[in-house]
Amino acid sequence: MSDDQLYIVDDLKQKIHLLAEKIKNQKHNVIELTVYNKELESKINEREKEIDELKQQNNTLRLSKAFEAGNGETQEARLQINKIVREIDRCIALLNR
Repeated sequence: MSDDQLYIVDDLKQKIHLLAEKIKNQKHNVIELTVYNKELESKINEREKEIDELKQQNNTLRLSKAFEAGNGETQEARLQINKIVREIDRCIALLNR
């Protein structure tokens, strides 16, 4: 081989080596980002559960407050009871499928 051909081959080897290093680094970055993404998804799921629990507590408090309020807010209590009955009916319908 001539000197020019050797130079081209050496240059190509260096470029391939650099490309292999970049690929290795990118694979490492993908792994890190995947782990970070899973952590964030876990946090989102925790927050969604917390929101659902807080909504349930809020509904319970509204219902109990409506019962405590007396005659003036019986309409609110009836609406809450109707909402709960509809939710129970929906759950039963889903179970029957």
